[in-house]
Amino acid sequence: MIINDVPDIIQEILSKNKRPFMTVKSLAVSMGAEVKRLTGINPHMTATEIRKILEPLVKDKFIFHKKGPTLYILEPCEPEDLVIAEINNAKIKSAKWIAHSLPFSKADVAKIINGFVDSGRAKIIFNDTLEARIYLTDTPAIKTQAPKIEPEPEPEPEKISSSSSDYSREEFMRVFESLDNGRVFVRICDLRKKLNWPRDLFDAILMMLRDKELIQLHIADESTMS
Repeated sequence: MIINDVPDIIQEILSKNKRPFMTVKSLAVSMGAEVKRLTGINPHMTATEIRKILEPLVKDKFIFHKKGPTLYILEPCEPEDLVIAEINNAKIKSAKWIAHSLPFSKADVAKIINGFVDSGRAKIIFNDTLEARIYLTDTPAIKTQAPKIEPEPEPEPEKISSSSSDYSREEFMRVFESLDNGRVFVRICDLRKKLNWPRDLFDAILMMLRDKELIQLHIADESTMS
């Protein structure tokens, strides 16, 4: 391997991640030992230090973008395209959860979605509990023969087991949002303390949400920690 191979290696890591972006810290963790040795990168560096090493190597093949305290690396793309992909792929099509999963601020995502709605590219549908859901106008989710658009039925809350009916995905997300405070992330220890669930059930739901790509788990940037 030579130093010029670094962009291809990053592309391969992003492909395995199934998204054209990831946090710089997660990228450092995903790099092989030979790449780390060659570049001098190690996961204990701050995201800013890693960026300084990577920027001259990736040049215009990747871009860096900061969302709150978190630094992302992205393939060059239009933010609108990423929002469209996320709306299509999201299990829960709420604006807040779509914004959670993207490397853009809530204000930026809101501006893009509002633009879609104003231009007719997307529609907002309310369910029976008045929770707004976003659908693109060219997707089957909002096509109907009747003039009135009926909301899709909400999926039943996912349970870990029949003996743990109080520990639902929806309760997990509700507490997550109560701790969010506009930062688009929460600390796992705070979430665990607030829910006060048995540890094995908490971990099971956390991993289930990660596997369904409803949340992302990231290593904290040491430069932001006290």
